[in-house]
Amino acid sequence: MARPDRILRSLPLPFAVPQRDRGKWRARGSTAIPEALHAGVAARRIGVHLGIALAALAGAAPALADDFADLRVDISGLRSYKGRVVLALWADATDSSKYPDHTKIQFRDERPGDPPCDFANFPVCIRSIGSLQNLTVSYTFPHVPEGDYAVFVFHDENSNGIFDTGLFKRPIEGRGFSQTLPEDVNPVAARIGFYKARFALAAPRTLVIGLRYPPRF
Repeated sequence: MARPDRILRSLPLPFAVPQRDRGKWRARGSTAIPEALHAGVAARRIGVHLGIALAALAGAAPALADDFADLRVDISGLRSYKGRVVLALWADATDSSKYPDHTKIQFRDERPGDPPCDFANFPVCIRSIGSLQNLTVSYTFPHVPEGDYAVFVFHDENSNGIFDTGLFKRPIEGRGFSQTLPEDVNPVAARIGFYKARFALAAPRTLVIGLRYPPRF
């Protein structure tokens, strides 16, 4: 004949748990499952969820890296080797109504060298290039945040750091704009609208900007 304690253990819970084993057993439905087994299952589930979370983070990392792109600007049409070429990169978040400011604003190179543009502290990213070999200039703005921008370029022939204008604010120096052909630039107007020069930057890109000089009177 079977022992009484074995008969009790074969019965559905709560009857299957002897007094001395109640701290080690739990009921799930009508089956007795050890606490150690519960702990193992829980640990495995935690490990699975942790692995999924880590994989998601790893998958998100490349997307973060893609939020920036290099912008190369090729400038042609310079008429002399004098002075410097100044490039101004305007972000859509800045006061675009002032693109480019038609007054005699000083476009100084506030961040010399080649660091990434700091749009958090400077509304316009400005670079001044002194090497005018072959009457062309190429410059790359590195690691620019993706978004909408416009570029204004002028030939600072007298190296005074200013886009010079004359009577009635007519330009004295050659200038060019992104998304605009030189022949489409009014020879006696200092500016065009930001939205006419605007372009989207979502991947590495090269702009070609030709300069137009005002007529000599």
